Amino acid sequence: MKRQPLKTIGLLAMLIGLGACQTANVVTSDDSLQNKHEPKVSLSWQSTLFTPREVASVDDIFQLTQKQQEDFEAYYFAEKNAHIEGHERLYNYLDMILYGFDYRGDTYTASDALTKHSGNCLSLAILTTALANLVDLDIRYQRVNAAPIYQRYHNVMTLSSHVRTHVFAPETEVKENEIVVARKKMIIDYFPEKGNVRGDFLNESQFLSMYYQNLAGDSLIAKDYDLTYSLLAKAMEINSEDPETLNTLAVLYKNLGDLARAEKIYHYALNNTSGSVNILSNYAMLLTEQNRQDELSRLQEKLSSIEDDNPYRWYDIANRHFDRDELIYALRYFKRSVKAAPYLHEGYFGLAKTYYQMGKIESAKQNMDTAVELAFTPQDKVLYQAKLKVLAIEKN
Repeated sequence: MKRQPLKTIGLLAMLIGLGACQTANVVTSDDSLQNKHEPKVSLSWQSTLFTPREVASVDDIFQLTQKQQEDFEAYYFAEKNAHIEGHERLYNYLDMILYGFDYRGDTYTASDALTKHSGNCLSLAILTTALANLVDLDIRYQRVNAAPIYQRYHNVMTLSSHVRTHVFAPETEVKENEIVVARKKMIIDYFPEKGNVRGDFLNESQFLSMYYQNLAGDSLIAKDYDLTYSLLAKAMEINSEDPETLNTLAVLYKNLGDLARAEKIYHYALNNTSGSVNILSNYAMLLTEQNRQDELSRLQEKLSSIEDDNPYRWYDIANRHFDRDELIYALRYFKRSVKAAPYLHEGYFGLAKTYYQMGKIESAKQNMDTAVELAFTPQDKVLYQAKLKVLAIEKN
């Protein structure tokens, strides 16, 4: 079945000018692009132009119906399952009830996911959390970087990403002179794929923000801006410095034609948070549209300092530079892709084609050799081997 992971707002393709909003209290001088250690400032992101809408509370997200709770607890505490450790019992229950589950791209609360028997990976992580909370099992969330899936909806492009849940065994009493190196756990990942790369672990606020970001992305695409704003307001309440929440907020204001406020949000995110590739890409597009080349060049340098463990994101950026014949930048970001995941073939192929365009045939051949060795599919291997033969001929 086709994978439908969660979405984050990626590149903005076109603008919809619908008027202006209030401006934010953030430094906007060109110097702010050069100094990432500016004094902390507050961000006035709110606007009175939107009509607030009611959205799910955090408690609502994980709330199960009485019957759903009773069904799980009846299974979990059944005498026939008592010999199975708690984290495995939870896994087995999910495996049983999710047979025939529709992994479409909707983001649901735990109760809705169970009722509708469908939902994306975030919905399933929420459901796992709700069940774990009932029996006091510890969990952690981990981002999984997969080959990106892009979808364009009018002026918004979404970039898919993926999350999985680690469910830990119940804590047991440690005997004297006994050392516990690591607790046993089950990793619940509904879409394990060969090309997936393990990413960072997420804290609770990051995970909760994803729920509201996801729904905000959907409502932004539907041009329901009041709902988008209300969802992002909830996300900001949870974590006002989440880069992806700020990115989506900036995209909302840019869609409304308030470029000044969108830019102030980009400035704030770059100077006061860890930043993100999405923020830099969107901000770079704004500067490009306004032909602000000097600032764009400085922003391009800032991209190198962003920490992002997703090799496919760097690969995508590198390809965009390659297509524009900006080979120095293409080489830089293909190297970032390889650094993030040295066992994936795509980055080495990117390096090979860039070195080839630079006339560095030996370097191109070395990287193509590696791409051949790491290629997952017969099709990729055949393609790379054919290109390798061409490089061998040119080298001689």
